[in-house]
Amino acid sequence: MRNIRLKWNNFVTKHLRKVGIFRRLTISFLLLLLISALFLTFFSYYQYSKEINLNLYRYVSLLVQNVELKIRDILKEYEDDAVLFYGDSRIIGALAENASLFHENTEEAQKKFEENKTIVETMLYRMRENHKDIANIQFISPDCQYHMIEPSGYQRGGTIQDLDNFYKSSFYLLPQEKNGYPVWIDGKEQSSVFFKNGQHIYGIGNTITLSIAVYEPETRNFLGVLLFNIDLNTFSGAMEGYEAYNDGNVFLVGKDGILTWFNPSLSAPSFPSDPALFAEMIQKKQAVVKTREGSRSVLLAYEEIPGTQIFVAYIADWELLLQRTINIRNLCVTVLICIVIIGLLLSFYVTVSISDPVRQLVRVMDKAGDGKWEIRYSNSGNDEITLLGDHFNAMADRTNRLIEEVYLSEIKRQRAMLSWKNTQLDVLLMQINPHFLYNTLDIIRWEAMYEANGESAVTQMIEKFSKLCRLGMCGGGNTIPLSEGLEHASVYIEVINFRHSEKIVLNILVDVDEKNTYIPRFMLQPIMENAVVHAFEDAGKGRCIDISVGMDGCNLRITVKDNGRGMDEQKLSDVRSALAQNKIMEKSIGLVNVNQRIRLFYGEEYGISIFSDPGIGTRIQITLPLRKVSENMQAFEQEG
Repeated sequence: MRNIRLKWNNFVTKHLRKVGIFRRLTISFLLLLLISALFLTFFSYYQYSKEINLNLYRYVSLLVQNVELKIRDILKEYEDDAVLFYGDSRIIGALAENASLFHENTEEAQKKFEENKTIVETMLYRMRENHKDIANIQFISPDCQYHMIEPSGYQRGGTIQDLDNFYKSSFYLLPQEKNGYPVWIDGKEQSSVFFKNGQHIYGIGNTITLSIAVYEPETRNFLGVLLFNIDLNTFSGAMEGYEAYNDGNVFLVGKDGILTWFNPSLSAPSFPSDPALFAEMIQKKQAVVKTREGSRSVLLAYEEIPGTQIFVAYIADWELLLQRTINIRNLCVTVLICIVIIGLLLSFYVTVSISDPVRQLVRVMDKAGDGKWEIRYSNSGNDEITLLGDHFNAMADRTNRLIEEVYLSEIKRQRAMLSWKNTQLDVLLMQINPHFLYNTLDIIRWEAMYEANGESAVTQMIEKFSKLCRLGMCGGGNTIPLSEGLEHASVYIEVINFRHSEKIVLNILVDVDEKNTYIPRFMLQPIMENAVVHAFEDAGKGRCIDISVGMDGCNLRITVKDNGRGMDEQKLSDVRSALAQNKIMEKSIGLVNVNQRIRLFYGEEYGISIFSDPGIGTRIQITLPLRKVSENMQAFEQEG
């Protein structure tokens, strides 16, 4: 299978490359655009229409559900207001007392009855104060009818003209069956029960009634029914935020038909007056169906408000809903035609933007092949061809810099050699001076012995100093045994002590084979001198220098510690910086010289570390590779 795939790929690539890039890309773009246009026109429209139909069902269902939730919240507000009435112990007490006083004919009982009635009716009036959509609030007990009464004594709201028939109606009986749960009642019978006053012949219309049975909390004795007649305009805000759904009509529907109409649209169908449809709605509670209303095919969505037989219903013309889909299809075709035209223009310029830079790069490479490496590709983009041109320019730059880099490398090597030679010259100068001094001091010593007829303190001092000079001019390699370096340090201290009454004590602790361990020449003496001159300034009682030598893995660790005056943080930082940068300082020439020679000889990982505390002293730590034989730097010279 893999071989077949490779053969096919090679076959296609081979034949495509027989055609120029310009024609190849143009034809490819054209075929791609045409195929895309045909697919989007004949297939995408079908899929889009199908999705639109599904979304229509989903969106209208969501609309009905949200409107139902808003109406339910409005109903809940009135139910909560009713709690203020039957949750008030003073009101319930007044009603319960009136129930027992109604059949007493005494003047005192009648007076008390009227006082309690005033309390209840004043409360009914107060409950309506903040609700302009409440047409009437009443409380109907088995023996009495309570109205809304202003403090002035004027009756507001409505009344029930025929209490005997009311006691037989669902307004009174159904709340008792629900045992105190709110009951919402709609229907045309409301206008035959509730009237503006006793003289009106037309009842209160365009309302929905909330009826709640009220009981005495302790005995559960039935006290009566609390009634709210609420204007249907209270639900007018339920469609706020859904003005975009203007292709259909939204209704609040009860058992007798439409209760109210939201955002009416004359072009949309009305709700069907079909009892069978309402019976089906009662059974299903909620649904989204495609049905017929007269000669039109309509989309109907409805959902029942819980606890009622009232529905929120949405109805719209099906063809009108799909009209947008047809318009979108036509728009898609128009847009696709424009895209094809734009795509052809784009393919032309894209092809040119590829083929022209490639031809230019080929010309530049041809000239470079003839040896003209100074020529450069002129980049004017940010694509792969530009990257290829950048790489070509970089290659040409590297070719031109090749000779210069060789020269620079040679210059660096010569500089390294010069640095090494300067170091060697310093060592030679340090050897020449002791050699001259040694010869001179030897003559002076013999003259002193001749004058003193033997040894004296002067001749001993001259002898020690001569020995110090002799140690400094020994020949051989660049390294000496550790024992010789320690002897050099000891002789130096002996010479220094000649001029002090309080001697500087030198303590040496060696934990290696000092005769077969080699260190660089002139390494310890500059450090000792630095301690004597800068740490002590002048010898005093208790001054000492400790030299300890030990192993640290494969390295040799030499520590020179004094108990002098030490250094503060700033001075210590300056000395460390001078060591790191090989920068000569006035008071650290010896340290920098030793550190530079160690690094030059062994590498940057070796050298001097310095630690100091003011008033305590200074500790200088030298790290060297462990060497068991004498070495010189001839190998370095050859490598350089």
